[in-house]
Amino acid sequence: MSLQVAPSGLYEYQVMVPYLPRFGSQSKWKAVVRALGVQARIALESFIQRVGKPDLIHALAVYPGGAAAVALGREFGIPVGITEHLGPFPPPTLCLPDGSVMPIISDAYAGAALHSAVSRSLADRIVGLGLASKVDVLPNFLADNFGSALPNVGKKGDAFSFLSVGEPGRGKGTDILLRALARIDPNVTMSIVGSGPDISLYQKMAADLGIADRVRWLGSVSRKNMPNLYRECDAFVLPSRGETFGIVFIEALAHGKPLIATRCGGPENIVHADNGLLVPMDSVEELAIAMERMIQTSGNYSPQALRADFLARFSASAVVDTIEDWYVALMNSGQHKAEICR
Repeated sequence: MSLQVAPSGLYEYQVMVPYLPRFGSQSKWKAVVRALGVQARIALESFIQRVGKPDLIHALAVYPGGAAAVALGREFGIPVGITEHLGPFPPPTLCLPDGSVMPIISDAYAGAALHSAVSRSLADRIVGLGLASKVDVLPNFLADNFGSALPNVGKKGDAFSFLSVGEPGRGKGTDILLRALARIDPNVTMSIVGSGPDISLYQKMAADLGIADRVRWLGSVSRKNMPNLYRECDAFVLPSRGETFGIVFIEALAHGKPLIATRCGGPENIVHADNGLLVPMDSVEELAIAMERMIQTSGNYSPQALRADFLARFSASAVVDTIEDWYVALMNSGQHKAEICR
């Protein structure tokens, strides 16, 4: 474990989670949680010595952090809240042969005082599994000034251009994206940001489809250079097969770009009729139709209105108050339990 002070002034404790390639089917996951808990306990004790006992512990995802946090919360009498990000949920690796979640997951949810998720679909999934009776939605957010410079910069030619961001692969629907591109106006181009082990397979697919000259494979791009790519494109598209949220959608929205997404979870909480189009997963035909429609109607989307939508729902100003209210409720839940125990 190491301690450092972040540029924001916050103290950050960095811990290591062991990699256990060969261990028992469930004992491996328990061992990881125990190992994380041992290091996190040292960090918590250091925090208590420095500033006093914290009012709450906020864990991002039930595994492994949430499970370790709940154990520490019980030991130190601190209420724990879990915000779920994991997708797909629950991961197959944390399920029993019959498909139910492992006890380490259900026990962690039972031990948390409050629960939240980054999207309504994920919250409903957690409730549907019986892990919690109520799950609040605390969406991801970006700084208010993210994407504040709206004008396009140096569009490359007059052809309509789409942008897609995410590691090329089945999960991001890269195969569907390329096949849909092959069906639409041959003047339309696509820029794809992201790298991964399968990129050469998709580059070959693009060549086989006859669209190699229409696709720009940009690989990994630094955050510093991403704004220009958002501004250069005419619309954003990502036909994922599963997203718990999809922060790239709100990045594009912050830059005033209309969206095309699949109904795969998180995007349904972001994309609506006034900012883009939703299509079914795995449908090349529906995606191609949506892309053609976007080409024809993109001028109907006001960049200022799209950015205003981002500011109203996914900016820090829009979300932080909700998180603060959740923290207050979490602290109150701890006080309530303390009163019952007296």
